[in-house]
Amino acid sequence: MEATRYNYYEILELPANSPQHEVTAAYERARNTYSGENPAIYTIFSEHEAREFLVLIEEAYQVLGNKILRNIYDQRLLSGMASLNDLTLASIVEASKKVSSVEVKPTEKKPATTFTKDPAMESEIAAQENWTGEFIKKVREYKNITVERMSEITKINSWYVKAIEKTEPDNLPAVVFVRGYVIQIARALGVNDKVVAESYMKNFKKALGK
Repeated sequence: MEATRYNYYEILELPANSPQHEVTAAYERARNTYSGENPAIYTIFSEHEAREFLVLIEEAYQVLGNKILRNIYDQRLLSGMASLNDLTLASIVEASKKVSSVEVKPTEKKPATTFTKDPAMESEIAAQENWTGEFIKKVREYKNITVERMSEITKINSWYVKAIEKTEPDNLPAVVFVRGYVIQIARALGVNDKVVAESYMKNFKKALGK
């Protein structure tokens, strides 16, 4: 059971060589199967068991739904020498930090971010209705916040910040997590998080083909 617990391919009922779009389809299929909206599932599992399996499904998709995390996971899983601890979400995420282009030392103190206000840019931000990843990046750079600093402020890994700005669904976890990340980024930028999240997610779902 412990081995199955960390075999994310088995959890999503996928072969290890599945392309990325099949990972997403399998995740959505599994989530729908084990959700409370499918009462038939309770003839097989208790409500508690179904809820626990939903947690495993989300965890599996966080790893397999992200190219960087999946690559690390695959290397460990297919080597046949990894311990169960090496295959946990926490261990995979920790390993992924080492491939990040820039690492910030924990003891390093950063000064408060300052920038010179531009009335034209401020007006553009206030009037913006179509929040794309590109525009989020434009606002971040205008406010003199680096990707690494944004990661520090929001506690979102820097590659996720970049993937959000590039609108790259394949490099991001489930939609619900992306929305949460966008809200945190918007708050860090000092803009209306509800407006930004609603607008961005419309563009994001188009990129997903929904």
